[in-house]
Amino acid sequence: MKLSPLIPKSAFHGLERVTWLYSGAETPPLQGAAQALEAYIRNRELGPDGRAKNAEIEQSLRKRLAQLLNGRAQDIALVSNASEAITLFLQSLRLQAGDNIVLHTLEFPSGMLPVLLLQELGVELRLVPHRDWQVSGDDLFARVDARTRLVLTSHVSFVSGVRLDYRSLYARLRETQTLLLLDATQSLGAVPVDLQAADAVVCSSYKWLMSLHGLGVLALNPARLRDLRPASAGWRSVQELFHADRFATFEYHDDARRFELGFPNYPAIYTMNFSAELLLGIGIDRVEAQIERLAGYLIARLSEAGYEVMTPREPERRAGNVSFVCEQGELVAARLQGTGIYVWGGDGRLRASVHAFNDSDDIDRLIAALPAAAAAEGGSVHA
Repeated sequence: MKLSPLIPKSAFHGLERVTWLYSGAETPPLQGAAQALEAYIRNRELGPDGRAKNAEIEQSLRKRLAQLLNGRAQDIALVSNASEAITLFLQSLRLQAGDNIVLHTLEFPSGMLPVLLLQELGVELRLVPHRDWQVSGDDLFARVDARTRLVLTSHVSFVSGVRLDYRSLYARLRETQTLLLLDATQSLGAVPVDLQAADAVVCSSYKWLMSLHGLGVLALNPARLRDLRPASAGWRSVQELFHADRFATFEYHDDARRFELGFPNYPAIYTMNFSAELLLGIGIDRVEAQIERLAGYLIARLSEAGYEVMTPREPERRAGNVSFVCEQGELVAARLQGTGIYVWGGDGRLRASVHAFNDSDDIDRLIAALPAAAAAEGGSVHA
């Protein structure tokens, strides 16, 4: 099977030298990102007029993210990273002793760590174990009761690549008082994500959205969060800075900007505005279809070679991350890196991530290189 890139490799810096199956960690830099950074520098030279230009680009990005999320520009807060977005949201819930949060064992530490801190307040962590590297909405909903304030889950697991059916889960949670926080860091930019089927969505900037580090998205669905009040405040959070009574009181913005504290990372905003325009121009449905074909081809090649694949075969139950068992994943990934093939290894597995710039040749190179990489490190990639 021959699969060509949907985005040409020439659109990126460095892809002529390496095989990049690493998008679950980060994507290669786009050629257009350098031009976007240059535009930021030129606008910075303009002083006050440059700030006006920054505001225009920022609003453009909010609108494009809203398109990707099926939301509104005013529902998007721009923060430093996904971890900060999760923490800001959790703090705003003002949880009390006896409340509980439901998570699962395929969750990334950025979701787990702030919940562990909440245990000091008497908040219960209800941890749902995976079954054969998979978890379902039914598994999560089974742990929900009257004191469950939040279900926190990734859309796509960084561990196994399984894609959660969050829409059906949210339909059930809407009948309760329990909120749904969806981490789309491993999905936004690769497959459709719907803010209307969650209470909040968070995402980082440098993976499937193909921007730089240092920007996080916190998207709020106002259906159940219209009165959600942050536990912090900064000059970007409030409607008016220099009113006469500013040393006594303030008013938050009435949209998602109330979660923003100070200036955001404008270089990352400029580059994400470019990459979001690129993805929207292609169409996220076409990107998803390309990723589904590539991931299906990768799973088939791995299975034929005898590797134990952790990622579901069904297209609707996966996205761009494909994981398979590898006892010494870090060592094998390092060996592959030395041959110019970038994958992620650790926790007893290797993860190869396919995006719209990948092709079947990338996958064939990985399959051909795996046996030698495992043997050279004394590792084991086993079925």
